[in-house]
Amino acid sequence: MLQKHVASGKATLRTGVMFRPEPPADLTAWEAIMAGNGASSGFGDDWLKFAGIKIFYDGGMTLKTALMREVYPDSHDNYHGVAQQTPERLKQLISICHRYDWRVGVHVVGDLGIDQVLDAFEAADKEKSIRDRRFVLIHASLIRPEQMERAQKLGARVDFQNAFMWDKAATVERFLGKATADRAVPTRTLIEKMGLNNLGAGTDFPVNPINPFLNMYIMVTRKDPNGNVYGAAEAITREQALRLYSSAASRYTFDEARKGTIEPGKLADIVVLSADYTAVPEGQIKDIKADMTLVGGKVVFQR
Repeated sequence: MLQKHVASGKATLRTGVMFRPEPPADLTAWEAIMAGNGASSGFGDDWLKFAGIKIFYDGGMTLKTALMREVYPDSHDNYHGVAQQTPERLKQLISICHRYDWRVGVHVVGDLGIDQVLDAFEAADKEKSIRDRRFVLIHASLIRPEQMERAQKLGARVDFQNAFMWDKAATVERFLGKATADRAVPTRTLIEKMGLNNLGAGTDFPVNPINPFLNMYIMVTRKDPNGNVYGAAEAITREQALRLYSSAASRYTFDEARKGTIEPGKLADIVVLSADYTAVPEGQIKDIKADMTLVGGKVVFQR
């Protein structure tokens, strides 16, 4: 569908998609999918390209299914969350993807899940280096500092969503406790441990609101809709939040030479905002809107 839309010349949005086949029971069938017709990560053009393979590993912190090192606080049955694969099977799936030059992004939220995904990344790296492949921890909401260091050594990325700590923050606190809610999506520590260019921000729409300015407001303030602050020490600057949506995010699809900043030689994708993001009062960041959008120098939206 997307390919036909681009071919029609009507596309106004550049798209990098992650291919998410359901892992079959038979690994031979998984290998056949990865071998495919020769396509791999990066296949496509400025309008539409494959960004990699997506694999689900655990659940979510807002669903009480993130795979955690510690037992859930109100558990009566030694409950740590859920895993959709065994650690060994995850290693096998990722190894096959890597063999056929697919970059891998794994949905993982809990700290135990992150341990096991990093184990799988390290196993793949021993077969053939993944350092230039930018493997991804998708979400990694409850990542710990030592795990950030492991990811950084592998050249992996973390692409996170502070928007989970907006209208769902109280749910996270109820399921996991205030201390864990405070360390959820530890943005400042991620920047310190991994470097901003190895990170990217998003919202996980439609699970959360898609508005990037709401998400940047949460990154800067760590506030929920009621003004409650979760993890004030993890707040970041406006400039850092903006870069996580632009120059750093462009690296997700290896497009930093084409996107992410406004400068000669790059795609003329520009937005005109309703207010000065750098100057409005902090509380008004979330209310900023796009008044005009240009893609490739062409106006595609105007309020």
